[in-house]
Amino acid sequence: MINFSKKDGFFHLETNLLINEEIEAVFNFFETPKNLNLITPNWLNFKIKPPIPNNTYENQEIEYKLSLHKIRFTWRSRIIAYKKNVYFCDKQIKGPYLFWEHYHFFTKKDDKTLMTDKVNYKVLFGSLTNRILVKRDLNKIFEYRRKKIKEIFIK
Repeated sequence: MINFSKKDGFFHLETNLLINEEIEAVFNFFETPKNLNLITPNWLNFKIKPPIPNNTYENQEIEYKLSLHKIRFTWRSRIIAYKKNVYFCDKQIKGPYLFWEHYHFFTKKDDKTLMTDKVNYKVLFGSLTNRILVKRDLNKIFEYRRKKIKEIFIK
């Protein structure tokens, strides 16, 4: 389930997924930038700008090209926090949002992994834009992502 809320001028998205895999394997998958292509909907025309790094580390910057509503744009992220097998956070430094931080948390649950995504964001024209476009788009993107992650980690 994907939960949306608003507080202090920021919109928030939170979702959890229990993955039937050890935390090291799950974290390794998500810290590998090229794997974004596997969990991103084709309709976004998502491309990582080369060279594509093999792993994620603090202060790393990654640039993407993607299309949304027939508009092509560049998105550049910086990894602002990173702790192996625990969490990392990417922050948009160039892109369509006024503000975007995406925290990826990984928690060991017996022989499984609870993955939690928390996104804090701001958009131009606030609630109107969020209600008409952004919330719907993010819901579709994160639902697609959940589906693909389940397929990838099926044993």
